[in-house]
Amino acid sequence: MRKSESYVSIDIGSHSTKGLIISSTPEGYELLAHMDLKTRGIDGGDVKDAISLRDTLNQLISQIDETVNINRANVIISSSCGKFMLHDVKKEQIVSDGEKKMIDETMVETLKQSAIDGFGDNYQVLHIYPKRYMIDKTKSVFNPVGMSANHLEVELTVVTVDKSSSSLFEFLQDAMPQDFDFAASFITGAEGVLTDTEKENGVCVVELGHANTAVIVYSMGVPIRLDIIPLGMKHVVKDISVVFNTSLEEAERLLRTHGNAIYGEPSFGQQSVDFKGLDGRSSRSITKDELAKVIHARLREMLTKVKRVYRETCSVMPEFGPRGLPGGIVLLGGGAKVPRLLDLALDVFKSPVRIGTYNTSSKALIKDSDEVIDDPVYASALGGFVSLIEAKLGIEQPKKESTEGFFKRLVEIFKNLW
Repeated sequence: MRKSESYVSIDIGSHSTKGLIISSTPEGYELLAHMDLKTRGIDGGDVKDAISLRDTLNQLISQIDETVNINRANVIISSSCGKFMLHDVKKEQIVSDGEKKMIDETMVETLKQSAIDGFGDNYQVLHIYPKRYMIDKTKSVFNPVGMSANHLEVELTVVTVDKSSSSLFEFLQDAMPQDFDFAASFITGAEGVLTDTEKENGVCVVELGHANTAVIVYSMGVPIRLDIIPLGMKHVVKDISVVFNTSLEEAERLLRTHGNAIYGEPSFGQQSVDFKGLDGRSSRSITKDELAKVIHARLREMLTKVKRVYRETCSVMPEFGPRGLPGGIVLLGGGAKVPRLLDLALDVFKSPVRIGTYNTSSKALIKDSDEVIDDPVYASALGGFVSLIEAKLGIEQPKKESTEGFFKRLVEIFKNLW
């Protein structure tokens, strides 16, 4: 590793685009700058206005270049836009027909590559998680390198994005000034807020995004279920707009400045909230309790749908059953910032719940990052940084098994193919 390295992590959501610049020096990691811009040009997960989206990216890149040269940095871009899927893949190969042969890293990498070759041109492979290897169909191991065998089998969890349903990846390849890794926001978000113990023992991550709510369940260190619920914070904003006859912009301001996930507090009925009517000129007034009732109703609906996914997952895992996942539920994304959301979630799930931030994880310390490490909005961007440094370590220490190192190398292979 050079004496100083720069890492740029960009997270493109349907509502806002976040950027982080982190420097690595012999003294450790340091946050140099962070950005949060309004995303323009994306609707429903697709690029609807290429010029507007390019303007957003150019503005972000311009701000990044004020701090570091992006062409010399390690860059990762994550996004929640697109149709993402989780696949279980199994592949096997003959190592030797006669005397057993020693398995090396080249055999393992070739086997992994062959396991994802069947996805074709319609899917972009984003993340690969080896779950286990089988030696001669009898012995299960986590790393077969150095073992002798006639037969080798691998079981993988693979996360893809459907290229036919989203043009964002192709757009970014043309718009970005240099090569980059591409990732799913809910994966980088989970990696940015979870501990290794939580992922190993079982945990459910809920990303309350603008357009959708992503639910991803981890067990034995890998994702085992992914569900995208087509309800997000934009639906809360729309409810406020419709009920109180105001604009979406004013409704979003009400949510941000006066919103609450719980209603019925005695003081709420006494607190007046002023806002502009739909015409933008007339003034209106409601109580904080009236606003909270609208927010509460939609958030409860969203969390109830998540609870259904959570219960279905636990029901097919006898080791958990009615007790639920040991790690409980972790909330992240912009929706996790609504005041008293934790109280509502505890009431809905009847299980342990926490707000996920980088500061609650066991990841590398970042100096001068107080503004972002406790903010669930930056979870995905921070998780992207984690993926970059783990990939860097995986390249520099090839003898150590690293799924993220393999991911980085795999991305380079696919870039050469396309």
